[in-house]
Amino acid sequence: MTEFQVRRPRALTARPAAQKRIGRFLAVLMVLTLGLGLHALAPAMAQAKEEKPAKEPTAADLRLDLSGVGLPVLQDGRVVNYVLVRLRINLNPGISRPDIEAGEPFVRERMLKAAYRAPLNSGTELMALDPQKLEAQTLSAARAVYGATRVQSVEIRDQKPQKRLYSPPVSGTQSRQPIRP
Repeated sequence: MTEFQVRRPRALTARPAAQKRIGRFLAVLMVLTLGLGLHALAPAMAQAKEEKPAKEPTAADLRLDLSGVGLPVLQDGRVVNYVLVRLRINLNPGISRPDIEAGEPFVRERMLKAAYRAPLNSGTELMALDPQKLEAQTLSAARAVYGATRVQSVEIRDQKPQKRLYSPPVSGTQSRQPIRP
């Protein structure tokens, strides 16, 4: 032995052989694990490969529920209130669910723009929108987005005003006296 050689302890000299055994053991263990994993996944993969017949969309698949659509109440060209509306748009078969959901923001936008152009409330009502005007406007917006033949009907589910406002008294009549307990 030369002076530059370092003497290794005997336990470390046998290490390469032990490393080979551990390496082989881990390789066999990995192969077994992968084999068992693939064996367990085989039925799921086979089931995924089978073609499923195209099922008819149900009525729940062919409707779009719009909730929280804030539409303005206009009086003399000014916004005096907002009404939060819940609507349901029923569609005809021939449109997929992702297409229905993709068109929702465009329907909302068209409804909001149209509500500012032509007021949806009657002249004196400040807490609700006219149902006939609202239904016609929603039907028009939905047909513009989804196509004229794909929209079946519109249901107005609920209207909630943002603020409780009452019409101002008509001039010439007595104003109400405040109630004093």
